[in-house]
Amino acid sequence: MKPDYSFIHARLKSGKYTMNKLASAGLTLLMLMLLSRVLPLPEMPWGARSDELSMSPEMWVYSYAMLISIASDAILAMLPPLSRLKQAALYAAAAYTAYYCLFIRTPEFDGYPELAAVAGVCTLLVFFTGKRLFSSDSLFTPLFALVVPLICLFCL
Repeated sequence: MKPDYSFIHARLKSGKYTMNKLASAGLTLLMLMLLSRVLPLPEMPWGARSDELSMSPEMWVYSYAMLISIASDAILAMLPPLSRLKQAALYAAAAYTAYYCLFIRTPEFDGYPELAAVAGVCTLLVFFTGKRLFSSDSLFTPLFALVVPLICLFCL
């Protein structure tokens, strides 16, 4: 009996997609952590004074940005092939809409959900860059997917 190669191919393809998303998240987290170290602004959501208002950079990247990126990829999969500029515009529009709606009543942004939306657009555009940057053949993909988040978590 021959194994079902379409099933194996689908699993391999989904694993490569997952590694790409995790590597993009690692790159985004690294950039966000370095940026927050260089520019320690108290207005950042993870710089909030109380525990109930604070949000970690990991939550910003892995909870919100990754889900919006996966949803954007699902929308792109249903559309006919688009140019990279149009794909980036779709990522930016999805990020702006989602982050604006998520933070419209969040006290960390004190009535400025546009700030959260612009920060979300920048975050998702790093995800979009990572989508093109990390290939399945590169050793940087598992490095950014597995090692860089651990370094950010424990060292930065």
